Amino acid sequence: MKKLFLSIFACLSLLFIIFYVESGSASVKQEIMSNERYVPNEVVVKFKPNVNKVIIRAVISSIQGKIFTYLKDELSTSAWEPGDVSLRSFRLDPYLLHIKVPESIGTEKAIELLSKDPNIEFAEKNSIGYFIETEPENDERFDEQWALKNDYGSDIDATYAWDISTGNSNIIVAVIDTGVDYDHDDLEGNMWINEDEIPGNGNDDDNNGYIDDVYGYDFKYNDPDPNDTMGHGTHLAGIIGAIANNEIGIVGVNWTVKIMPLKIGDEYGLNYVDAIHAIDYSTANGAHLSNNSWAIGDEYKGALAQAISRARNWEYGSGGKLFIAAAGNYSNFHWYDNDQKPLYPASFPNDNIISVCSTNINNGLDYDSHYGQTSVDIGAPGVNILSTYLSGTWTYKSGTSMAAPHVAGVTALLWGKCPLLKWQTAKKRIMENNDHLSSLENKTVIEARLNAYKAIYDSSPPSAAPSSLNAWPTGWSQINLGWQDNSNNEAGFELQRKKAGEGDYSTLGSQRDNLASYYDKTATAGVVHYYKVRAFNFAGNSSFSNIINTTIPAATPATPTGLWARSPSPPDGVQLSWYDSSNNELNFIIERKSFSFPIWEEIGGTMQNVSWYFDENLQLGETYWYRVRAWNPIGYSSYSNEIQVVIWDY
Repeated sequence: MKKLFLSIFACLSLLFIIFYVESGSASVKQEIMSNERYVPNEVVVKFKPNVNKVIIRAVISSIQGKIFTYLKDELSTSAWEPGDVSLRSFRLDPYLLHIKVPESIGTEKAIELLSKDPNIEFAEKNSIGYFIETEPENDERFDEQWALKNDYGSDIDATYAWDISTGNSNIIVAVIDTGVDYDHDDLEGNMWINEDEIPGNGNDDDNNGYIDDVYGYDFKYNDPDPNDTMGHGTHLAGIIGAIANNEIGIVGVNWTVKIMPLKIGDEYGLNYVDAIHAIDYSTANGAHLSNNSWAIGDEYKGALAQAISRARNWEYGSGGKLFIAAAGNYSNFHWYDNDQKPLYPASFPNDNIISVCSTNINNGLDYDSHYGQTSVDIGAPGVNILSTYLSGTWTYKSGTSMAAPHVAGVTALLWGKCPLLKWQTAKKRIMENNDHLSSLENKTVIEARLNAYKAIYDSSPPSAAPSSLNAWPTGWSQINLGWQDNSNNEAGFELQRKKAGEGDYSTLGSQRDNLASYYDKTATAGVVHYYKVRAFNFAGNSSFSNIINTTIPAATPATPTGLWARSPSPPDGVQLSWYDSSNNELNFIIERKSFSFPIWEEIGGTMQNVSWYFDENLQLGETYWYRVRAWNPIGYSSYSNEIQVVIWDY
């Protein structure tokens, strides 16, 4: 029996107790959190959008709080400015704050007080989580990487998928974990490198908020070195993208790919604030998807769910992201069914999550794996998986931690073949093209195991080209497009554009399958734009549609009409809406006057195509008048009709 050992860390650590126990005749590694499952004297607070910074400062001061920046520096409330990204707790959300409170108040009392404030959406503990794995049952070595190919029919048919694609060095997979041994001979050539950062010069060369983040970032220790000291993240990275044909070690699901290592913990654990930072980093720095083989327990965390939503809704670069999550192991959490008791982040309802359970070489559900008929999406091999490890070695590991990167790897393989693929279609391909297993009946959403070949295979290109392409301007920099979808087997649509004076068409963007519309938000007023569209799938492209052209008028915008207003009961502001009569506005400007202050003043505005506005913090018993006009760089429209609203004091 292996020696029992304890590593206990107090104060702000309060992390793991890691020990070995006997499980029958097999040694199983268990990671058990200490009784204190959150970082003491810290709170994560989400304020409602548009709450004034003066109110935010007052609320935090009421609990004697200080604000952590995203780099973990402490700020007084007076020094904090939400408009300064460098002072935010989370770079992508100015209203989400990481707060330190004095021990005399503590976490639970602070949350109790904050939760009563109407300006706050939620207040949460900075929970401690850990990584999901169990050691193999014995040292018996299976044939090379049974999960990719074996004679039992329980592999993911990777070798057939590789006849179609072996990966793409432009596809980035964030491994949010214990870091990665980025000097490993079987990984080094497939590691992501931040080309916009100059190593070791002490500057944030790419202005992304992090200094010298050449290989990723270590959010646990707040430094630019995400090297792995535990081995967990390195093992996952090898499953996703170990180098092929280099005469050593193993091969990943992708022969070529870019692994972005984002370290959020080690053998001493992780906390979920660092996980949020890592998700936001992967979102903003170009990752197509992230692998997440860790968990924080059964307590819902709104801030973490919102970070995953930000990844889903990202409109820049490669667009929305998928979040691949391990479903959990019984040996870690002591329950099996995530439908009965959720495990986060795998159990969040976000539709860009794929939750993964573990299967074995006999096509069975791993005895240690969590499952859930409505909460766990799919199974993938996760028992005795050979992959890369520390110090240039390789080892076997088991758990849903190892199952998830098989799904992440296949998803990256899909993007590598079709870089214009939308995340919704990538998930759809995984969920609809797989191997049904009786062992997963009533255990997962689709009752099936991952199959790489089925996910990436199309027998023929799209059956017909799109037709009836039309385009019309709707704003100073926006042109809307629509077309007829004539195929029944597309994976998406590619939009191409050229402007007057340009010689060739270039790819503008893409749309997911079965959606025949697109918004060009980078158009230029006064210039003729030409468009065409074609369908694509994993077998090829259709022919192009007809070509259409249109121009945004370089003239003053038309006047908004039909201005309407109402004050809800009980009154908390005025809701305004109007009809957008223009096709070339850049903004709408809202003006207001009142009985007490009968002079029109500008109170706010909206972007092009946004024809509503909410005016808040108004005086009870007062009468207000509103009007709106459109604007672009050419000039202003006339004013809309005026509307009167009384804020009744009920």
